[in-house]
Amino acid sequence: MPARPIRVKFKNELGISTTLPAGEQYLRLLGGGRDILVLCPGPEPHLCAPLLSGARRVFVLRVPEFESRMPASWPGSVPPEWERVPMEAVPALLPGMRVLHYTPATRLLPSVYAPLLAALHPAPKVRRPADVWLPCPEKGLIVPELEDAAIALGLRPRRLPAAIQTADLVRALEEEAPGLFLSVNFHGLDPWGENQSLLEAAGVAVAVWCVDNPFHLLTGQKNLLWKRLPLFVTDDWFIGPLRSLGADARHLPLAVSPKYFAPGAACPSGRDLTFVGRSSFPDRDRFFAACRIPESLIREAGDLPGRQAHFGWWRDRLPDIPLWPGNDVRILGLGAETASAAWRRNCLNALNASTELTVIGDDAWRSLVPGVRLLPPVDYYAGLSDACRRASFTLNLTSLLLPRGLTQRHFDVWACGGFLLTDDTPGLSIFPPDLTRPVTFETPEQAADLPAALAAAPKRKDELRRAWQEHILTEHSYVRRLEVLLDAVRA
Repeated sequence: MPARPIRVKFKNELGISTTLPAGEQYLRLLGGGRDILVLCPGPEPHLCAPLLSGARRVFVLRVPEFESRMPASWPGSVPPEWERVPMEAVPALLPGMRVLHYTPATRLLPSVYAPLLAALHPAPKVRRPADVWLPCPEKGLIVPELEDAAIALGLRPRRLPAAIQTADLVRALEEEAPGLFLSVNFHGLDPWGENQSLLEAAGVAVAVWCVDNPFHLLTGQKNLLWKRLPLFVTDDWFIGPLRSLGADARHLPLAVSPKYFAPGAACPSGRDLTFVGRSSFPDRDRFFAACRIPESLIREAGDLPGRQAHFGWWRDRLPDIPLWPGNDVRILGLGAETASAAWRRNCLNALNASTELTVIGDDAWRSLVPGVRLLPPVDYYAGLSDACRRASFTLNLTSLLLPRGLTQRHFDVWACGGFLLTDDTPGLSIFPPDLTRPVTFETPEQAADLPAALAAAPKRKDELRRAWQEHILTEHSYVRRLEVLLDAVRA
């Protein structure tokens, strides 16, 4: 009767306890050569013996992060004839050597083993420093703008699938290596750092631009390797908390692409107002399925008159919730999204009672803003600019998931010839105060008063529109943003 497998409790590099799977089926032999390097033998080193048959010499890598988590008896189970080697000896050993690996270890300690396994792959046949790889969903935003910006800077963009498989990335890197792998919202980077390690081993610069709440995005990262990447965020509130985790966080706001929001006919001079947007967080119920927020905090947030109940406010009220790792941070997100929904609803109802309001969005708005004129959604790249030009005013309501954030509306509406009214978010500090002050509001009541006041001074309104348009097109293009990102990565 075969011996029962050993069950070892093991804390992974994020501090989460798991049971090590045991059995020879978890051992994998890679490469060719007469010598074998055992990267990780697993909980039962004796199971490696059949795969080591015929090897001239057997080396075993000393990994303190693995050994310190194993039972006190484990070191004695490693065969004494295996030659122990430190991590710094691996680069000289790997060429021409086979590798034996306990595969679960890669997801237990990805920052240790993912780079080692990535180093086994051959170097790219061709290096193309002017190429930029952009992983993205089929209809992902921002990437078309980045493609155009790259071309304007003399670079060659190439799209990749958002969830590109490691095997597919290996094949792509064997043929050629780009100068930059630019991930928007961690697209193209798997939870375990394997794709990141492959890119780094191939000499490819990797950067991430988070255009949504970065802590929501980080719930998908199960490794420590992401902390090595330059992490650009559109909302500078997140820089401090991210750096406290050891991240290399930098501020890079959104921008505009004149290709999609080219200057056109100026908006009319009436009092009508258009809002374009969803009624709720995309895939909200699934994302927040396990989250619960205290009713007392919901009531406290509801009593605030403006944007105060943002993600940072919830962080202050629930300081014991970890920002990372794990999914608990979504509790803060649910609080901010709940408050954000109330903020949007209150502003739209106040405006619907005071002016001619049109909402372009989904059917849920009918019950949220009774009596509102509702039009179906428009395509961001094909129809939104025309909708902004047709409206006397376009409304922006910034999500409370971004304490100091901006949205695309802050750039796109002005660029194409529209006139934006927006809630007063601290992110507006990147613009001149004399431009932001006349077009912002802090409460639903202030929002309701703005259209009439501006419509009563059409000359002043047009002067503001022209000044905004010139400023946005001159200072806030995606070409400029990509230049900043490239300079930071090169440095």
